[in-house]
Amino acid sequence: MHIHSALSACGEDIMSPRLILEQAVQKKIQLISITDHNAIQHSMTACLKSINLPIRVIPGVELTTREEVHLLAYFPTIDTLVKMEKIIDDHLVKGKNNARLFGYQLHYDDNGEILEIDNRLRHSALNIGLDELIKVIHEMQGIAIPAHIDKNRFSLLSQLGFLDPMSKFDGVEVSKFKWRKSGFALGDAYLGFPVIAGSDSHSLEDIGQFFLEDDKEGIKDFFTLKKFLRNVMNEGHSGSPV
Repeated sequence: MHIHSALSACGEDIMSPRLILEQAVQKKIQLISITDHNAIQHSMTACLKSINLPIRVIPGVELTTREEVHLLAYFPTIDTLVKMEKIIDDHLVKGKNNARLFGYQLHYDDNGEILEIDNRLRHSALNIGLDELIKVIHEMQGIAIPAHIDKNRFSLLSQLGFLDPMSKFDGVEVSKFKWRKSGFALGDAYLGFPVIAGSDSHSLEDIGQFFLEDDKEGIKDFFTLKKFLRNVMNEGHSGSPV
C-alpha cells in the first residue's frame, strides 16, 4: 500500500508500472497501491493494467502538505484520482527538479517504455495545509492516512510533534521497522486510529520484502479497506504504543 515508482525522484529508475506489477504478482501479493510523491500517472497506469491480472491496485498518491507532512491518499476510482491531480497541480510549488541532486522522475507507458522526464518539483511541499488536504480527500470519498508517523523526517510526529486524537485521519501508518518492533497486528489501533504499515518500496527488490497479511481475507479493494478501517476505528482497539 506504499510503493514508489520511477515517477518519484527517490524511486529506482527502472520502477515502471509494468515491472512493479510483474514483481508483485510473482511475490503473490494481491493488493497494492503505487503512491508517488505528488504524482498520479503511474498509479493510474497500474490500475488499468491490473484489470486482467491476479492483483488489484488501489488508486493512490503520497502528498506532501504545507507542514511537510507526508500523507497517503487512496481513492475509490481513477476518476477521483484525476480530480486529485488537479488539486496537486493547483498547489504545486513552481520550480524545476534537480535530477542530479534528487534523482530523475521518469514517466513510463503501460508497456514499460519511457514517455518523458517529469521536471516539475514533485517532492516539495504543496501550498495547502494538512487539515484542508484531508477535507479535500474526504470530499472525494477518499482515505487519508499520515505516512510513517514514527520517522524523524516528513512525518506527523517529526513536523507537528503530536498525534491529535480528534484529527480526521482514517488511520495512521508506521514504518515496517516500527511495526515489527512494536508487535502490531492488523486490526490494532493507536489513540483510536487504525494502524497499518507499508513497505515504502523504492526498488523492485523491496516489493514483497514486507507486507501485511489479512488472515480473514476481507480486504480486497478500496471499499473493503475503507470498511475495515472504519470498523477498527469504531471498535477502538488499543494496540501497542507508538
